[in-house]
Amino acid sequence: MKIVKYLFLIIFIYSCQEQNLEVSEKLTFNDSLSLQMSIQSIKKIKNLVIDEDSDNYRISGAIPSELCFDFKYPISVQYNDSSTVTVSSFAHFTQLILTETIELHMTGIGFPFTIIMSDDSSEQIISNENQFQNLVENCGYGTLSFDEIKKVYATCFNFNFPVSVVINGVNYTFSSEGDAVSLAAAFSQKVVSFNFVYPFSIKYVSNSTDANVPDYYTLTSVISGCN
Repeated sequence: MKIVKYLFLIIFIYSCQEQNLEVSEKLTFNDSLSLQMSIQSIKKIKNLVIDEDSDNYRISGAIPSELCFDFKYPISVQYNDSSTVTVSSFAHFTQLILTETIELHMTGIGFPFTIIMSDDSSEQIISNENQFQNLVENCGYGTLSFDEIKKVYATCFNFNFPVSVVINGVNYTFSSEGDAVSLAAAFSQKVVSFNFVYPFSIKYVSNSTDANVPDYYTLTSVISGCN
């Protein structure tokens, strides 16, 4: 049983680009896995797709009740080419999500920023990635349980070990597939969060070629391609 079986990811892949805008010099930009996990949750909850017949986005400016929180706009996001964009609204954010590509996608966010909780409209200031991570985990955006197994991915690629993961905030390094299987068999905790440590590499089963996985977005793109 491969470690990839424990990964629960739902991804939609789209293409386009967005023009850069100025951002405040007071913001500190850091790569944010929590931002990328939030984006994946928004994709799932909002069912963001492109209408290929009309080239229109199926998006809405309204915030659905299923979302745990929304950002208090404007916020600033950073792309994998180090460019930055100021996001003016939720509708603008969904457009940016839909225009992400494997070549150009969001990787970070400018701290601090303010979020608005959906249940009571209370506001919180998020000053760093640790606070953002706690938020998305409390919202269930980072939740993974071992019974959420996507067996289809096991026949798509193998990991080139060693591979490191972070489960419930604890770092584990697997030197072999056997290490991963042993941990899965012995792991008794409820899995609150599960993330890979990037970068790592994989080998496709179909042609035995290696591929580098530098970040979360690339991994979700790889998994989407396994369907």
